[in-house]
Amino acid sequence: MDFKVGEGSSFALKTEGKTVDLNIYVAAREKKSLSVEMHFGAGGIFPFNMWQQFQFNFKENRPISISKGYILAKENKTPEIMPKELFKQNQGIQVQDFLFSKQSEFSKFFVGDELVEAPAGTFVAKHFKRSRKGQIVDFWISEEVGPIGLVKLISTSESKSSQNYSVELKSLLKRVRPTINPEDATEISKESRAIFITNN
Repeated sequence: MDFKVGEGSSFALKTEGKTVDLNIYVAAREKKSLSVEMHFGAGGIFPFNMWQQFQFNFKENRPISISKGYILAKENKTPEIMPKELFKQNQGIQVQDFLFSKQSEFSKFFVGDELVEAPAGTFVAKHFKRSRKGQIVDFWISEEVGPIGLVKLISTSESKSSQNYSVELKSLLKRVRPTINPEDATEISKESRAIFITNN
């Protein structure tokens, strides 16, 4: 994929009977790293507008890793540095579960090529399935839909209602300016840490 700064996708995030916007786009691109920012609309996973930005590092013959993370929540004017222990919680599917450095790692979750409908249209996409600690995630990927590639995602869990949600592609994004500037980030507050843990 050709990851261009400012390009990404807009999704409809459906959770607990509510539908909100989820935008994912490329915030920065370097030779060996890629920064992706996500904006969660108020009323979905979080009861307020939330931005998260992660920097992914690429090293030859090594797994893709998350090196930095930032959040901007509620009425805060300044982004905060996300401690690495918040990159991965002890429940469900994580961002790291979708990071693959080899085709063989990715292909073992492949279900098949399928025709998938989303608000943005109908696409031929590759269906993958992952599960972890009771959460099952089906997702469909297509090279037709820009740098993010995601057409649809459905998460289900019998034990945790917060893990029952879906994500469907609405449109592609271009020329999006990131909201979080890592240079402005400060240490995470106790309030933000508590909110982030409660909603994950």
